[in-house]
Amino acid sequence: MTDYPTNAYSLICMGHHAVLEVYLNGAPTILHASPGDLVFSFPATELLRDGANRLDVVYEPLDVEKRSYTPTPEVSVQIQLSQGRLGEATLLNARYGMEEKRLVSEPLTVFSGRPVQPDLGNISRPRPEPERPFTIWFGDGKPSREFTRIVPVEFRIDDAPLGDVAWAGTEPLEDDGDTRDALWQAMARLHQAVERRDREGFVEIAGPYLARMAHIWGKPDAGAAADTILARAPWASERAAGMVPLLSRQEARSATLAFGSDRRLVEFSDRRVAATDAGGEVLSALPLYFARRPGGPFLACFSRDMNIDL
Repeated sequence: MTDYPTNAYSLICMGHHAVLEVYLNGAPTILHASPGDLVFSFPATELLRDGANRLDVVYEPLDVEKRSYTPTPEVSVQIQLSQGRLGEATLLNARYGMEEKRLVSEPLTVFSGRPVQPDLGNISRPRPEPERPFTIWFGDGKPSREFTRIVPVEFRIDDAPLGDVAWAGTEPLEDDGDTRDALWQAMARLHQAVERRDREGFVEIAGPYLARMAHIWGKPDAGAAADTILARAPWASERAAGMVPLLSRQEARSATLAFGSDRRLVEFSDRRVAATDAGGEVLSALPLYFARRPGGPFLACFSRDMNIDL
C-alpha cells in the first residue's frame, strides 16, 4: 500500500449577494442559489493533487433588495483552503467593481477584514485569471442569467502523498448522443450492482472513485473502500427495500446533464441511482459523476457526498 495523505485540506466558501458554484480541479463542490449569505466548509483532500491545482468560482450577481440578478457593489466572494490546523490560505478574495464590471481583488478579507494570506504550509501561489461568461445549469434544466461569470484560480500544493484526482487523464466531453448513451449504460451498470448488492460489480463501475477513496482513507485497495461504503451507506443497508426505476434510454436523450467546470465529469443531474425504503420513499442516492479515458468506458470518478459516516 502506498503512503496515504497525512495532511487534511478543507475548502471554506463565503459569499454575499451572489449565486455561487465552486469547483476544484473541475469537480463541482457546492451550489448556493439562495438570497442569504454562503458560509460553508467541507473536506477537500480527495479533490486536490500534488502540484498544479485549479479552483473555478462561478458567480451570478444578486441584488437582494431589488430581487434581481444584476450587478451590485454588495457582491463579495471569499474562498480559502485550510491545511490541517495551520490556518487558511486565501485563494480568491474580491468585491464586485461597478466600474470594472468584474470581481476586483481586495487586500483584506472581505468577510473578516484580515490581511490576505495567499501562501500557507504546502499551499502557494494562487493566481486568479481573467473571468469570462459561464452558464450554470440548475437541476430543473434552467440556465443562469446573462451576468454569470467564471473566475479560474491556479494554485499549487506541494504534497507528494496527496497523489492525483480520480479523473486524471480523462477526456473533455461533448453533450451529444454518444455521450448520453454511454453515460446511460454506465448508470445501468451501477443501478444493477446496487440492486443486486454486487460488490464486484460496484468495484468494476466505480473503480477510479473507490481507488481514490482507498488512498485517502488509508485502505489497501478499491475493494476495501467498497467494503467500507457498502457497510455504512444507507442505500446498501437493510432499510433499502427497492430502487427508484432507472431512467430509460429514451429519457436519457433529453435529461439534464451536469458537467464539471472542465467538462471531464458528468452526471444526469436529476436522475441518480437511488434506493427506496419499504414505503417507497427515497432512502438515499448515489451522487456519482462519471468520466472517460480515451477509448475507455464511462466509470464513476467523483461523488459530492457518498452519504457515509467514517
